[in-house]
Amino acid sequence: MSVNRYTRLAPEHPFPTGVNDCYDTLKWALANASQLGATPSAGVVVGGGSAGGNIAAVLACLAREEKLDPPITGQYLCVPALLPEGNVPEKYKDEYKSRSESVSDPVIGKLNEDILRGLFSSLSIPFTIKLTHIIIPEIYKPDPTSPLWDPFNHPSGHTNLPKAYFQVAGLDPLRDEAILYDRILQQGGVESKFDFYPGYGHMFWTNWPEMNMSKRFWGDMVKGMGWLLGREV
Repeated sequence: MSVNRYTRLAPEHPFPTGVNDCYDTLKWALANASQLGATPSAGVVVGGGSAGGNIAAVLACLAREEKLDPPITGQYLCVPALLPEGNVPEKYKDEYKSRSESVSDPVIGKLNEDILRGLFSSLSIPFTIKLTHIIIPEIYKPDPTSPLWDPFNHPSGHTNLPKAYFQVAGLDPLRDEAILYDRILQQGGVESKFDFYPGYGHMFWTNWPEMNMSKRFWGDMVKGMGWLLGREV
């Protein structure tokens, strides 16, 4: 199957099409679990990395609000984007530093405005710089006030969400929002597990897979997924 043929992408399908499509796919997979050879009664985990971590957190909130049956039992949040810079609550602003300070990240720390402007101009795509390191292109058009974009400030809070496993990199501009999200989940009574990789950047394990830390990352992920499913590895 060609992914591009069946995936609705921006700019033709802007926010929240991607989130809604992911949720519809989740519901379809649960409804057709036997056809897929899956057993949701053993656990349902949603997960992703970077922007995918954002969608995973949003799906967990959606499933809670709609009382999805069978329920999501775990969320895997890998170097996730969870709190837009413009939505940081006042009491957390002193702790929300990585988006402006993590300029040493070898992957996205160097994505400055000039580079991004040249890239998008060459593609004839207009864009708006919203954050120091991470951009919100006009092609996606997210609603900054929507819980489908900002799970951190969800109007229903964070109680009764499934347990969460985080993998977070120390040099990552997204680092602090993951740390803060883990905290508010715990404050809401949500069990969590947190693996931290100081001195490493966003998606380091995919860019440098031969590093010892990358191999450790994959081993941690296997253990973390086992923890989410209640099966210690």
